[in-house]
Amino acid sequence: MWASRVQENGKYSLASAHGLFEDICMKFSLRSLIWVPLTFSIGFALSASLIVIQARDDIREELESATHVAKSLALLIEYDRIGAQEAKNLQFRHIRISTQPPHLVNQSLNVSMPSWLANWTLGDVGSDWQKYSIHLDPVQMWTVYATPEDELDEVWESLTSTFFVFLVSALLCIALIQFGLNDVLKRMRQFSRAMTEMRDGHLETKLPETSPIVELQAIARQFNATTLTLKQAREDNKSLSISLINSQEQERRRLGSELHDNLGQIIAGLRARVYLLNIQTQSEMSASGLETLKSVSDELEEAHRVIRNLITELDPMDLQTVNLNEALNQICMKWMQVTYIECELEASCEVSPAITLVAQEVVHIIRIVQESLHNIYKHSNANKVTVSLVNTRDYLDLKIEDNGVSSKELKSGYGLRSMQVRAKELGARLRIQKHSTGVTVHLHKTHQRAHSNELLDC
Repeated sequence: MWASRVQENGKYSLASAHGLFEDICMKFSLRSLIWVPLTFSIGFALSASLIVIQARDDIREELESATHVAKSLALLIEYDRIGAQEAKNLQFRHIRISTQPPHLVNQSLNVSMPSWLANWTLGDVGSDWQKYSIHLDPVQMWTVYATPEDELDEVWESLTSTFFVFLVSALLCIALIQFGLNDVLKRMRQFSRAMTEMRDGHLETKLPETSPIVELQAIARQFNATTLTLKQAREDNKSLSISLINSQEQERRRLGSELHDNLGQIIAGLRARVYLLNIQTQSEMSASGLETLKSVSDELEEAHRVIRNLITELDPMDLQTVNLNEALNQICMKWMQVTYIECELEASCEVSPAITLVAQEVVHIIRIVQESLHNIYKHSNANKVTVSLVNTRDYLDLKIEDNGVSSKELKSGYGLRSMQVRAKELGARLRIQKHSTGVTVHLHKTHQRAHSNELLDC
């Protein structure tokens, strides 16, 4: 339960962190849609102001020059140095020739920019410019005058070009920001999935190290290096755990053999001598002596029984000749004899792949069952245990369930860690669940071997 709670908290924390990051990116995206246009608008306003201020000085200088040119042109026309119609057909920059007398000339600006912007651009230059009249005859009078219209059109073209430059720059900036955010979100989703898979033990997961953002490349490389290190550490830990388990099994067998060959034989010999002594001295020994001799015999018998149980726990049976079903049956029977707790075995076997569980696999399963039964006897206060084994063509499923009630929380002690290591060595998934009606130990192993029509060795 504690493990599942940690996993649930881990999922919640990871999901919360990922959701928080997406929320931050979304807020940043919305702010960028506000601040980027605002920043470029301010930049454009400042640039436009500089363009207008500079243009105001240029217009003043151009008008002064154009006024002198207009005066000279008016004199040339009036003194017939150049024909009036010919001069009118010529294109002069900042100079206009009107066929109207000065007081009838329309002084309104004929420009592309708005009138308010034109007036603001002209500033103190104003629109009342010097006009020069040309007397072609006593009746006809033309007018030559300088005008800022050409300069204002240039200013408007500059402002328009600057506006489009800022507009395109702002759009590109927003597009790049959105592209970067989308790439970051995509990488974070990949990182979130990879972290979930890594938490679940899938250390083969890798993140792509190609990204236009250098920092994301560094994160991906660091993550991949971390998973590689964890994978190597897990392999080393697995090898160490297997070595410890194998050493433990060897030591169990050695101790079982020593107890059987030495201490067991000694106790058996003592029992035999006490039995013979009881027969030989039964008529000569007093009642108290016979009682003491019987008590010694009973204690030796109990010691012999305890030694046999220890030998059975240390090295249950010959696993090379006994299959898993028989092994579990013997364990349940002997456990009932020792604990006086009912233990029911339910086993089923189907036509399946040619799988014969090797001795080491049977050892792991038996040790898991033994550790579970030991924990039930020690902590559960149960009066019934059910051991169910289902071995099919696709999987092996083992459950140890009891009806006890314990106030203690499940803790990851040496026994539980040993069970988990053995489950990993089997390539199986081990779950331990505590509920109101007891505790369930569930071992599930998926077979990965070729199919045939032979029976499983269960």
